[in-house]
Amino acid sequence: MNTTQRTEFRQSITSTNVRSVSNVNFSLNVGTAIPRSVSLHPLPPTILTLVPAYRGFQFILVRDDIVIIDPDTYEIVDVIPG
Repeated sequence: MNTTQRTEFRQSITSTNVRSVSNVNFSLNVGTAIPRSVSLHPLPPTILTLVPAYRGFQFILVRDDIVIIDPDTYEIVDVIPG
């Protein structure tokens, strides 16, 4: 993802008004399963245009990081640092 795409990605996510979570008891690493008590949010259509591989995934915000989650396994698929 280039800088322009990253900016567009971040703007798409921030425009969803999803609240960021700051107190998490899991590490932000790909493959980490997060607690099922965490509310996942659907990715905006713009994101799926930028990154088609994210189709079917959801996300959470942890502080400034965008964390892409597989809703079937609740595992972290990707972390886009803030």
